[in-house]
This record gives sequence, structure tokens and C-alpha cells, in this order.
Amino acid sequence: MIINISELINRYRSSKYFEFHLKPEKISDEYLTVLTPVKVKGNISLVNDELIVEIRAEFSAELNCSRCTSEFTKDFDIAFTEALDLNDNQESIEEHLDLTELIRDNILVNMPIKPICSDDCRGLCPVCGTNKNTNDCNCESEQFDPRLSVLSNLLNEDE
Repeated sequence: MIINISELINRYRSSKYFEFHLKPEKISDEYLTVLTPVKVKGNISLVNDELIVEIRAEFSAELNCSRCTSEFTKDFDIAFTEALDLNDNQESIEEHLDLTELIRDNILVNMPIKPICSDDCRGLCPVCGTNKNTNDCNCESEQFDPRLSVLSNLLNEDE
């Protein structure tokens, strides 16, 4: 979404409020599936030679549980602040500011590294791969690595 900031740059105003919706496909990629339009609210302020961008983004996304690999939906409410230097030659700030990439980057940074479908998720059985949330299995959870049998013999000798 492109915001006209000419009034801020020309010092006619000191801040500008904005509110809009971003389409899910503007944010979604191969790692994140956004299900609802991203509701964006924020404010841009000019402080000295910096634009201070304060944004709050609300949306729902589909994630994969890192324990049981099931897909689940989670609601997010992310708030962040960015400072953009008007004198920095690397920043291409003119009279319009496109916030889409800034919002997308901050949403991706705020995604959980290991999403979990629920606090009581039991995960997958390490032996047979059954989802323990839906089915119980009779697998023995303690697996013995035959390469460590020498260490087991040492423990038995001490007794």
C-alpha cells in the first residue's frame, strides 16, 4: 500500500494516520499462508529527518505444527515501529512510501519459529510416526542404539 507523505516531507504536517487492508496474497509465500486480509492501522511521524512508522497488523494465518505436523489456524496481532532516515541515500523515500514490503518483512520476522497447534500437543511417535493427538500407539519409547552397547557393558561391570 502506497502512502502519500509529501505533507510530512514538506513539513506541512507532523504526522499522518492511515488504515487499510492488504490482500492475503501480498503477504503469503511458500513459508506462510495468510488466510484473511491483513488489517493495517498506523501512524507516520516526522521527527527531525526521520520518518517514524508505527504499524499494527491483524490477520489469520495457516501454520504447520512443529510437533505433530498438523495444519492449524492462528490469529495474529503484530505491532512494530520502524525508523526511516530521509537523508540516507540507500532509502528511496520520495513523496510516496510503499509500506507493503515493510509490513511483509515484519510479519515474517514475528512468525513463531516452531509453531505449536496447542500447548498440550503430544507430537508424533518417534518409532512409528503416529500422531499421538489422534491415536495411541503401543510402541516402546525407549530405543536402544546398538552402537552404545559397549557403554552399557561398562555400566553393568560397575555393579
